[in-house]
Amino acid sequence: MRLPRDFFMRLPMDVARDLVGAYLCRVGPDGAVFRARIAELELYTQDERGCHAYNGCTARNDAMFMAGGYAYVYLCYGLHNMLNIVIGDKGYAAAVLIRALEMDDCNGPGRLTKVLGITRSDNKMDLCAPDSPMWIEARDSIPDIACGPRIGIDYAGADAARPWRFVIAHNPFLSRPV
Repeated sequence: MRLPRDFFMRLPMDVARDLVGAYLCRVGPDGAVFRARIAELELYTQDERGCHAYNGCTARNDAMFMAGGYAYVYLCYGLHNMLNIVIGDKGYAAAVLIRALEMDDCNGPGRLTKVLGITRSDNKMDLCAPDSPMWIEARDSIPDIACGPRIGIDYAGADAARPWRFVIAHNPFLSRPV
């Protein structure tokens, strides 16, 4: 069952922790449904320098200012699409970057979007809509969660050290160990 909008409208830290072990689902071009457990994600909020919305709303990041439950997909380094799930209240930018799924070749945010065919055309997709081709399903058990600093945001100064990378502890599908 798809997670409802109110799941995504809670405090960003609570939503981020509760998404670890949830399932990302996507209907492929052939109609088959991919369903894989979220093994790793990172939280970003407008109040810290690691976030795209730190300096306000732009054409690139406006999806982050939507209500929780929408996709924010952006192009990184002109090469890789990155899937984020918007969380929290409309007008306050917060999202989680999905970094790894429990699925072969999905241990990195660029790899998983390539495998699942996620592109910029999926930006602002309503993941809660009943007919959406991509959605999140609740986890079936609470995993052992580990946390650590986010990856690749050294430019964020002290904010880079925040322990806002959440993973299923000792999971072999992580993009890198915690």
